[in-house]
Amino acid sequence: MSRRILPLLALLAVLVTGLFTSDVPTNANSKMPIQKDTLDIMGGSILKKREFRFEDGDTYWMNQVSADYNDQPYVITIPLREEFATFRYREFSQGEDKKPYWNIVNLRDVTTLPVAPGFIETSGKYIWIGEPIVYKELGNGTVETFPGMELPIEVVQTSRGINLEIRLPQRAGYVSEIWAMESREPLVRWGEYSLDQVWLSLDLTQNAKWLYNGYHYKSPTTYEPTAENGYWRIPENYILRSFLFTGGSKAASNMGYVMLKTSLEQQEEDGHWKTLPLSQWLRDDYGIPDGFYDTRFNTGAANLMLKGCTLYEDQDFCESALQYADYFQRHAKANHYVIEGPRTGWLVEDYASTTPHLRTHVSLNHQLAEVNYLYSLYQKFGRPQDKELADTMLAGATNLGEKWILENGDLHYAYFPDGTFARADYPYLTYNDLLETQRLYKALYGWEEPTLARLIESKWGWIQRNNIPYVKVQ
Repeated sequence: MSRRILPLLALLAVLVTGLFTSDVPTNANSKMPIQKDTLDIMGGSILKKREFRFEDGDTYWMNQVSADYNDQPYVITIPLREEFATFRYREFSQGEDKKPYWNIVNLRDVTTLPVAPGFIETSGKYIWIGEPIVYKELGNGTVETFPGMELPIEVVQTSRGINLEIRLPQRAGYVSEIWAMESREPLVRWGEYSLDQVWLSLDLTQNAKWLYNGYHYKSPTTYEPTAENGYWRIPENYILRSFLFTGGSKAASNMGYVMLKTSLEQQEEDGHWKTLPLSQWLRDDYGIPDGFYDTRFNTGAANLMLKGCTLYEDQDFCESALQYADYFQRHAKANHYVIEGPRTGWLVEDYASTTPHLRTHVSLNHQLAEVNYLYSLYQKFGRPQDKELADTMLAGATNLGEKWILENGDLHYAYFPDGTFARADYPYLTYNDLLETQRLYKALYGWEEPTLARLIESKWGWIQRNNIPYVKVQ
């Protein structure tokens, strides 16, 4: 991610009278939302605004203020024009389990909103609003947040109803942001237990943040840069997965589209998404620097594009999914181990970099996720090269057969360059991947693949014997 260069931007602002504006039709289809991005220079601050206008009148907007020196907060006012409104947000129980639950406050009873994403609901106006956030850019797609520096949204009672006043701090070297989605109709129809629980499980406060330039996840200590409240821009958006595969609301549908469009901006011209921070263990084990290619995160991101291609019929998403497949084809041909068997198979390396480095291991879960993506892509577009590579990669895994299985029934995590197996597997991630591979294989060929069946049986037995809380994930 490029670092912000204020002197250059200020010079450009002078040259073009201080305002950049672009209206970007997202698709030739007139039903697609219209995106509008603006950039303005306000004294020592840069104000960026992004808006998506949907055909039914719904609007998503986001404001970001980057300050070069201290100034008064930038103020945004949202009039509700109603005397009664509520704010629904996620709270956590005080017990040891810290279970999330919905807390609902009447805006007549408060002067500020809790600092949390939530839903403002009143007659004829529904708003899903994010938490105000203040952070610093650390470089390499990583930010450090500063809880307590943000200003809570003020609730102002007026003769005409209620106003919400959002104040974004302008502090030298810091960035302040807020986002919201507005509609004349309910964004989520509460009361259906399963849907309520899905929304309760979505985390945009503790482990993840939704920011102007994408989805960020809590930075591991092994990444550089990192910080106690550090978050890195991860290619695969876990919240987006829920929106696309669970759906069930206008909020999910609208935000799914916005998040996919933002992910498009992060995709490299050659088709992949970079992991920008440095991974200490990848550097130490393989000599891989920052800005590397991670097959699992990338395949996850591309799979979301493929899903979006179907849901929204947006050509940009379809082309993104195909572009990544082409990139992966090149990666697989250049970085694989040949595994002989009834059909010669490939195990494709998990990581890569444009900087020369040692060959990397192949995780079973990465391999299966890639096979699943290629089979799914083949089902959508019918390109024979995608099915051919998927078959070759599946053979790479199945030719090793029961060598994947440990004595206790669990599976080895990965195959290493010296031909050995090592590391503990995830509790159930690989099991879900195996199930999906088997489902796709049967859909294409009409019968189950026997080695996959054996691996599934062994992993499931281990899960049951060890009382692992199992979660089925799409």
